[in-house]
Amino acid sequence: MPEHQLINGSVLDRSGSLIGTVTRVNPLAGGDFSLVVQPINEGQAGAEVTIDNSQIKGIDAERKTVTVNADRQQLISNVGKTIQLVEERLVVNRRRVKVGEISVRRVVETEIVEVPIRREKLVVERIGEGEPLVELKLGEPRLLGNAIASGSGSNPSPDAGIESHTHDLTAIGNLSTIRDAVNFLEAAQTLDDHCEKIRVYIFLKQQTGLKATVHQFESSETAIQVLLGLEMALLKRCSNVRLELFLNDDSMMQTYQNRFAQYTAPTAL
Repeated sequence: MPEHQLINGSVLDRSGSLIGTVTRVNPLAGGDFSLVVQPINEGQAGAEVTIDNSQIKGIDAERKTVTVNADRQQLISNVGKTIQLVEERLVVNRRRVKVGEISVRRVVETEIVEVPIRREKLVVERIGEGEPLVELKLGEPRLLGNAIASGSGSNPSPDAGIESHTHDLTAIGNLSTIRDAVNFLEAAQTLDDHCEKIRVYIFLKQQTGLKATVHQFESSETAIQVLLGLEMALLKRCSNVRLELFLNDDSMMQTYQNRFAQYTAPTAL
């Protein structure tokens, strides 16, 4: 039986007592519906009660009656009563609270290894507390250089002003670039047993002449690793490189000097 045909039909409770008359049918989601019933003998004009279809026990189409699975008194007990709907609203109050203070400062540290290395870092610390909260390194270390000697004039000799502590068994070569020094040491690694110490002078281009940094190593392997790191930092500043190899076997002197001849740069005048 279509729901709209229930209008003006009688609604009976589970015991068969008349509750009232259907005044309208409200469709719900999913095909459900509810009946709006006007109770009888309630003495209140316009009083209505809503019955959900889940409460319907049976429908008699011929008699046009609807039987519900509830008592009449239970259904009409709330007739005439109203429910006040109260709107709830969440109000968020925000306020700023000072929990402390921090300072941000830039710290420059200089560490002396073989030459001074300058590093910069960003330090964030809470004011009044000694321990920094955050320390961030800025950029790459920058080589300051250890000026052990200065030449004079526009093209000074790479040996000018150097106090070279050599002895009789010292093979010496002047090379054009750090890469030449690396290539020489790589080729001479097989002769390490005859070399006690390696000293490297790196001459730098300066407006007032040449300055140099000095590095000393116990093996060619260590010297190669350090020089490869210095090559990029000093790529455009290197003028000449001088190698001094301290030997323990005088018979190897000529061998080393012959190898130097393949890489040696002419001395600037």
